[in-house]
Amino acid sequence: MEMTDILALDLVEKRIVTDQLTLNIAYDVLNLTDPERRQKYTGTIKTDSYGRQAPKDAHGSINLPRHTSSVKIIIDHIMQLFDRVVDPNLLVRKITIGANHILNEGDVPEEVQVQPDLFADHEALEKQKAAEDAELAKERRLQDALLNIKKQFGKNAVLKAMSLQEGATAKDRNQQVGGYKA
Repeated sequence: MEMTDILALDLVEKRIVTDQLTLNIAYDVLNLTDPERRQKYTGTIKTDSYGRQAPKDAHGSINLPRHTSSVKIIIDHIMQLFDRVVDPNLLVRKITIGANHILNEGDVPEEVQVQPDLFADHEALEKQKAAEDAELAKERRLQDALLNIKKQFGKNAVLKAMSLQEGATAKDRNQQVGGYKA
């Protein structure tokens, strides 16, 4: 979730939005070197660039309901995709998350008109859309404030609790320059 949070903040900072996310999962070679795990695995095996055998990568994409840079929407959809794509019995080596179909915020096309439905409560749908828009605007103001704090005081000035848990990498990654320790 840390990577997804960082991706969404990058989108906000660059003033771009996306309507599709991709997830790539590379599995660890230990899945095939450990006899117990090897016996359970029945999927496709690939050879990595070092000549080692590992389970074939898992890959998937998911469409978002609208062009957005909302952390909440992006995390919800990436978690759905993760649950759908990943084999829970395998050890994961690398996770790659990407945003597709990116547009500048000002270039987002107007919403497509939906065919009228005689049985739908259009007033309730309008209220729901207005409430969603208000919630997204509030989240956007929060993201902008967060970016301003990070710009002024450094990337580690504000960290979410998930970035302080064991195994979290955001704090260490924020201190790197180009992927190397500064």
